[in-house]
Amino acid sequence: MLNRKSFARKINTLAFSLTVAFAALLVGCSSDKSTSQDPEQTLHMAFGAEPQTLDPHMAAGVPDLRLLAAIIEPLAELDPHTFEAVPALAKSWDISEDGLVYTFHLRENAKWSDGTPLTAQDFVFSWQRILSPAIGGYYVQDYYNIVGAEDFNTGKSEDFTSVGVKAISNHALQFTLLKPDPLFVKRMAHETVGPVQPATILKFGNIDDATSKWTQPPNYVSNGPFVMTRWEINKVIVLEKNPHYWDAENVKLEKIYAYPIEDIATEERMFRSGQIHVAWGGHIPTEKIETYQKESPEKIIITPMYGTYFYIFNNQVAPFDNADVRRAFTYALDREMLTSKIAKGGKQPATTLSLPVPHFNPDSPIEYNPQKAAEYLAKAGYPNGEGFPQIALLYNTDELHKKIAVAAQQMWKKHLNVNITLENQEWKFFLENRKNKTFTLARGGSISTFADPIDFLQSYMTGHGMNDSDYRNSDFDALVKKALYELDPVKRGAYLEEAEELLLNEAAIAPVLTYTEVFLKAPEVKNAIFSATARPNYKDIYLDFSTAAQQPQSE
Repeated sequence: MLNRKSFARKINTLAFSLTVAFAALLVGCSSDKSTSQDPEQTLHMAFGAEPQTLDPHMAAGVPDLRLLAAIIEPLAELDPHTFEAVPALAKSWDISEDGLVYTFHLRENAKWSDGTPLTAQDFVFSWQRILSPAIGGYYVQDYYNIVGAEDFNTGKSEDFTSVGVKAISNHALQFTLLKPDPLFVKRMAHETVGPVQPATILKFGNIDDATSKWTQPPNYVSNGPFVMTRWEINKVIVLEKNPHYWDAENVKLEKIYAYPIEDIATEERMFRSGQIHVAWGGHIPTEKIETYQKESPEKIIITPMYGTYFYIFNNQVAPFDNADVRRAFTYALDREMLTSKIAKGGKQPATTLSLPVPHFNPDSPIEYNPQKAAEYLAKAGYPNGEGFPQIALLYNTDELHKKIAVAAQQMWKKHLNVNITLENQEWKFFLENRKNKTFTLARGGSISTFADPIDFLQSYMTGHGMNDSDYRNSDFDALVKKALYELDPVKRGAYLEEAEELLLNEAAIAPVLTYTEVFLKAPEVKNAIFSATARPNYKDIYLDFSTAAQQPQSE
């Protein structure tokens, strides 16, 4: 067994200086915001794939969340340097002595983008929608610790007044929990539990209408620093400053043009030609990384993420319903080659799902061992690949994903003598197929919202909305449940380590590499934080062209 702890020391140096030096890279800081500012303050950015949705209660993917961060403000947000919860829409909160009651005090001047007041009652409505079975949110199981939430979400109760979410005044929102949860406020910093305006939702359908047109401009009403005013599919999404935002006077940008560019070469060309200020898709052509580092180091930002890139096996579908087949595919991957020769950009080989943090440093059985891989496949009944079915590896359209998939395909052929076809899909359809379990083998990746292993491991509990692998193990579920509500950090870490090791021993997924994201930023972009949790700080960004020769032009 390969000892995870020796590997973890390497990752600790790179990835978990996240909480110290690499937690966020503050780029282009300046205390003087009056110097040669562009009067229009219009940011042009590329952000990766077309969003699947901009309904916060149904969103899941990074492109969705990256844009929702500009238009939806939840109760709290995470400090990008420390990952601690700080006030956002809520100006403060109180926690009862027994840790079961949380009272959030909303800002009295909080308004919707149409100028109407935002109240605690709006949040109660929003939580009824979040927990409605028909909405089918990816993260809903994460909130089952709220009194009555699970019964309401699973249809055992239709009475939302039995759920522990109450408006005790116009500006005080109260949650009652079943057990103390040390991460509860951090959970309230996720865009998917941000509010929606009741009047807008009901104007275009019922509270639990999952196909409503409310997210289409000009219908969209939100509460963040920006509001969406235009959405041309596969062309551009336009966000404009929300004049009714409670902190509008400190928002410098007036408009954001966000371009969904899946092709990373196109994204890089747009940046190089001055069409965009920021390439925020997360990576650029690997052959360009060293060029930027040598010739324009001020324009490239490589940010270690608390996240992992992996391959997902459908654990309930042959041949991956056999753990030995999953182990064979996992041991046949040369992660060192995949990171150093193909992925690059500071990425490191991964042999666990979750990255180490204090009190969490699990052992992993995973290694690159072609002989052991072949033995596992033979044990599963496919000696030298004989009789192994034809299967496809599903990945979303992206040049880097394709390169990694081609290399993995070749490794599986060389070491296991199996033929794997490659199938790429647009982001929206890719996510749908994963959620519906209509795949056998697929690319996966997770970036934690609050840099904690529970954020990953909870997603593999039986029936969880993010459990695309359909992994089912009652012992694993029990360990994660113990960790969820354990207040002693040492005991909590031990439960998480045991759960992680169980997941890895059963090869529920095949970790590949630790994420870094590679961004390109023009010199005129100031105060942009490229965070380890992949959330841009739009409200703080501004443009200063005193050092820039060219400004991207609006359409």
